[in-house]
Amino acid sequence: MAQAASPIEREGLYDEESTVDYDCKDGRDASEYQLRWINVMNKGSYNCPENYSRVEVLLLRWDDTCDDMTTQHEVGQLKDVFEKEFNWHTELHCLNNKIEGRLQLQINAIVAAWVNKYSKPNALLFVYYAGHGRPGTAFGQLELMGDRRQSSPNDDKRKRLNSIVWNKTEELLKPAEADVLEIFDW
Repeated sequence: MAQAASPIEREGLYDEESTVDYDCKDGRDASEYQLRWINVMNKGSYNCPENYSRVEVLLLRWDDTCDDMTTQHEVGQLKDVFEKEFNWHTELHCLNNKIEGRLQLQINAIVAAWVNKYSKPNALLFVYYAGHGRPGTAFGQLELMGDRRQSSPNDDKRKRLNSIVWNKTEELLKPAEADVLEIFDW
């Protein structure tokens, strides 16, 4: 009687069979999955996940004039990794509270344009933020700022000009056709 093919064998996901002869099917499958992992990593097949036709990365940091964390170098290194190691397309935007106009409108315009340009089925939209953050005044609210000394929770006008309520911007990601991943490094 022929033995049933394992999931790995059915999918043709490895180049060679395991050299270990297991009596237990679970042990054999575990060995084959380990072999698959090694082969995928050796070939660099992890560059674009199988479920996504594209990965688009939006990197958000503060302009050097309003960034007391100095995230420029860190975000630059991350951008290089995403582009060179994973072959993902990246866009880097520096937020600036020194230019005319409300900061909330600035980030909303950036995110809305990015979502409109890259939201497609089978795509992953990856948002990465580097800067300060704190809980907002409303439950579940997240406020982002470049310099933690720029605004105090009690100074409403100054807070409006120097901080972002991420929850307002996040609403622009919800209608995306793509999957969305958000990471905040604060």
